[in-house]
Amino acid sequence: MADRIHQLNARVRWFDRYRRFLSIATAVVIAPILIAEINVVLGAQWPLIHGAAMSVMLGVAVWWVAEVCLAWMIAIWETESDNLARATGLPRAEIYQRRK
Repeated sequence: MADRIHQLNARVRWFDRYRRFLSIATAVVIAPILIAEINVVLGAQWPLIHGAAMSVMLGVAVWWVAEVCLAWMIAIWETESDNLARATGLPRAEIYQRRK
């Protein structure tokens, strides 16, 4: 179990360190493919500036989706690591209010 906790913690640290780079790289790779598809759908009658603006918006949307997906994966691993670390037999902490 300790090996799994260390593995999850290492993953979380690595993804936290490189999450921004990975999401930008994903957007740089995927956005041009989607942009080419949008240009085919829009056709030649659309002004170039509209296609460029939509391309920029699409790139930002791809970057945002990649960030959200990576943050979701990190949250899953952090939760699993925390649950494994707490399963060591320690009792749950409870806060008691003082009565006056």
